[in-house]
Amino acid sequence: MVVFVWQLTVQEGTNEESERFYGVDGDWTKLSRRSRSFLGSSFLKDLATPTRYLLVEYWSEMLVYEKHVADFEDEIKALEARRQEFAAHVESLGVFSAL
Repeated sequence: MVVFVWQLTVQEGTNEESERFYGVDGDWTKLSRRSRSFLGSSFLKDLATPTRYLLVEYWSEMLVYEKHVADFEDEIKALEARRQEFAAHVESLGVFSAL
């Protein structure tokens, strides 16, 4: 299993929008579910800094994740463009292996 972790800082007043976008039934998650390798995700809100979030995505294997990114490149880019409406900063914290 591979795990991708991103840190997002959202603009003040856009928490609900970002939580809908990355939540269980959000557009980002719906697209990921179209891949057989997607195992799920967690969208975590920082209690001390309410505009800071972590997105943790679980994928069964790297090759299928890479195929997902290639197959859905246009959709991913469109979602990333929408994300700019609420995200002030997005940073990859890395790709991890579940032990």
